[in-house]
Amino acid sequence: MIIQSPLRFEKVSAKKVSDFIREQLEEAIILKELLSEEQLPTERELAEIFNASRITVREALSQLESKGLIEKRVGAKGGTFVLPVTANSHKRTRAEIAKDWEHMLKVFEYRMIVEPEGAFLAAARITTDELDLLQHYLDQSIEADCTREWFRALDVKFHLAIAKASGNPFCEAAVRQIRTKINPSLDLMPYDDQIRTVNYDVHTEILSALRARDAEKSREVMRHHIGHSADAIYARLVAKG
Repeated sequence: MIIQSPLRFEKVSAKKVSDFIREQLEEAIILKELLSEEQLPTERELAEIFNASRITVREALSQLESKGLIEKRVGAKGGTFVLPVTANSHKRTRAEIAKDWEHMLKVFEYRMIVEPEGAFLAAARITTDELDLLQHYLDQSIEADCTREWFRALDVKFHLAIAKASGNPFCEAAVRQIRTKINPSLDLMPYDDQIRTVNYDVHTEILSALRARDAEKSREVMRHHIGHSADAIYARLVAKG
């Protein structure tokens, strides 16, 4: 008699080294760790960093270029530069987001579990330097000359900093994964003074709760913020479509 095993295994799939390189660079760009107009290391330098051949690196860069994430420039000041993600957001249509909305809902459900609890932990563990860093991000985000791309970058930095302040590396890794999934949708959202003000106010409320070491309040405000973000994306990018 054959007994059915309850274990579920994934089939092995071959993955090229260039895909691993592309994924790491793409994540850094989506999470704004590589900023717009920032020049990437040369192919030779990247090959040394990733311990791969220049041909493999070149293939990874070609994939990123086809996605509109980087651009190769020639001339005396040439090289490979990161393009503004928001400038190429038109390449992802509302129809694509609507089609994937059920998957996106799962991401937001996961986010609703992870980030509020991360804020809860951070309220007890965050350091003075980390609080000052969050304030620094907030101050920059409300400045009149804050560009759309930098505003989005500061938003990512703010949330990742709280996850790091939780003191739990698994929480930090989870938030990185979540932001990689939702940032392309956030980059399609409008940007104006009202958006900046609303974002500033809610982030200020989160920071105030963290300063007060109020774990329950930190969790509550973060949960409300995440729920509002999901609703705003749906209303703007899915319902209107």
